[in-house]
Amino acid sequence: MLSTVVVIATFLFLFILQFILWAFFLRLGLQWARVVDRTTRGVVVATAIACMFQVILGISFQLYEPNNDGNAIFLGMIELAAGILVPCLVISRVFESSFLRSLQAWFPTLLAQIVMVLMVFGLLRPFICESFLYGSNAMAPTIVGDTWRSTCPACGQTNYGSPVDIISSKGDRTPMICDNFHVNRISDVRRRVFPSDRFLVAKFLRPKRWDIVAFQFPENPKMIYAMRLVGLPGETIHIEGGEVWANGNKLERSADLSGIEYLSDFSFMRGEIWGSKSHPAVLGKDEYFVLGDFSERSADSRLWEHGAPGHSPFAVPESHVRGVVSHIYWPPERWRILR
Repeated sequence: MLSTVVVIATFLFLFILQFILWAFFLRLGLQWARVVDRTTRGVVVATAIACMFQVILGISFQLYEPNNDGNAIFLGMIELAAGILVPCLVISRVFESSFLRSLQAWFPTLLAQIVMVLMVFGLLRPFICESFLYGSNAMAPTIVGDTWRSTCPACGQTNYGSPVDIISSKGDRTPMICDNFHVNRISDVRRRVFPSDRFLVAKFLRPKRWDIVAFQFPENPKMIYAMRLVGLPGETIHIEGGEVWANGNKLERSADLSGIEYLSDFSFMRGEIWGSKSHPAVLGKDEYFVLGDFSERSADSRLWEHGAPGHSPFAVPESHVRGVVSHIYWPPERWRILR
């Protein structure tokens, strides 16, 4: 609940700030362009329309995923053109001025945009929240990447499976996981790709056990992963009987996570994996152990081969943690509060 209040309050503050700055610089621009009938009411109306359009435009283009670099460039050009043309047309219509005078009046509002960019990169992303697009199904069904879906034969809930897994199986039954964490193998799958979840990461929340945390992948810090935090600094972690044990004690899970079965061995693996009973993961004072909810299809702390400098392969250093996953905000049918 706290995360939701903070996120809403932050975005509301940024919108109000954008509105005030845009109105201020628009009035200066109107004076510069020598627009005669520059009433306060007109400034407020033009600012409200322009700010709402910018919000809608930004959300729309963020949610569209170009499938190649050419499309991305073309999309960027359209966004730039729309971001200039529409506000100028609004100013022209509200103040009954020519397009060139409206363009001149609009130009100072770029300073408002610069201030907002500085606020986003200097305040919002480092200290409040950041958005990400999930790229795998390691955390399915809690957070999903691109998926093919079916119906779980055990409970009738939605099944989730990666198209790559299904295609590579060449018609064989492929593992999928449902909303109740039942893992099953399905041969008849609808070949429609559903989009990945987009989620917010709260920077102001302190990670707790069973939270989903976003972190820099130790083997490649440029990649951002999101997985469930199960092992805390200083603990010795192992998996036994589908459960996670810390310092020899079985960890209790909340009811909504009780269906997850964590695996400690794989048929395709040779030798030990991290976190097995005979090969426990001993965490340092600033290290975490993470697991995916879709244990059979998750390349998590159990399977990593190389760690961050000065750390064990299985460990996520505290310095690599970007925050706690708090909300799934897109697509609409997947909206949910996670923390």
